[in-house]
Amino acid sequence: MTKELAGKVAIVTGAGRNIGRAIALTVAEGGAFVVVNARSNRAEAEAVAQEIEATGSNAVVHIGDVADANAVQAMVDAAVQQFGRIDILINNAALRREKPFAEMDYAAWREILDVTLDGAFHCVKACLPAVRKSGAGTIVNIGGLSAHTGAKNRAHVVTAKAGIIGLTRALAHDVLMTASP
Repeated sequence: MTKELAGKVAIVTGAGRNIGRAIALTVAEGGAFVVVNARSNRAEAEAVAQEIEATGSNAVVHIGDVADANAVQAMVDAAVQQFGRIDILINNAALRREKPFAEMDYAAWREILDVTLDGAFHCVKACLPAVRKSGAGTIVNIGGLSAHTGAKNRAHVVTAKAGIIGLTRALAHDVLMTASP
């Protein structure tokens, strides 16, 4: 049976648990090699990589905060060095803290936007040359229902996820519409 992602390389941010873990396992099941990114929990990321390798695919772990442009560039450089390419970027990393807006300070606001929205920006910027070079690259930004509905005590999360929608729409025009054949 041919796997549709055989030979492809995917970076999945926030892949140590929950939705990110499921995404990483699914992409690997499709045949892709996977860079399992987590901000700080190496044990979780390594467990996901071991699950992927148990299916016969390859995985590497990269611990790094997507809010840090230098850490993201190091992850992308490591992926290209290890696998020679990047075909898929899945921006899943996000923080989902709760705090009433009246009690929220700017540091709490920025923490969420730094990871969820700015992290996606850093990842796209760092991956774009390799994704374009692949000739059939894919960028997936994971949003959330709360971007459309709102949510109590999550103004920062809702704002970041709504920003992901805007970023995705803008990328569709800036990247897809300007891609050269």
